[in-house]
Amino acid sequence: MWKIFILLGLLCCTGSCASLKPLLPASLAVVGGGVGALGGSPATAALGAGLGAGAGTLIVQGSDKVESEVRVLKALTTGDVQEVVNAKLQDAKEDGFFDHIFTEIYGVLKLCVIGLALWILVPMIYTHWHTKKIKNG
Repeated sequence: MWKIFILLGLLCCTGSCASLKPLLPASLAVVGGGVGALGGSPATAALGAGLGAGAGTLIVQGSDKVESEVRVLKALTTGDVQEVVNAKLQDAKEDGFFDHIFTEIYGVLKLCVIGLALWILVPMIYTHWHTKKIKNG
């Protein structure tokens, strides 16, 4: 069974099988979870699965960016201004309105998580430092 996942992963990475490319994050999550399970705890399995899914998502998103940049570079090298405009419009159509909104929401959520981490960690670190200072001096 694991040979099938490896074969599908390799096919999706080489680009010869474009219809299976969306399965790459899920298959890498399975592989990462299996490798993480070798650590012996559910936490390492979950960490491995998360890392595998993240790597698969990055690979899929990176290949899509390359295709759009190839269109723009071809238009720039031929000097066709209309083709550059069409390539940019095509990229905007592919991204869509909701993708842009989701990107902004994720940005706000990241800022909230950073703020929450600081809200929790700064008093803990200060209290640890202050009690250590009182204990020693």
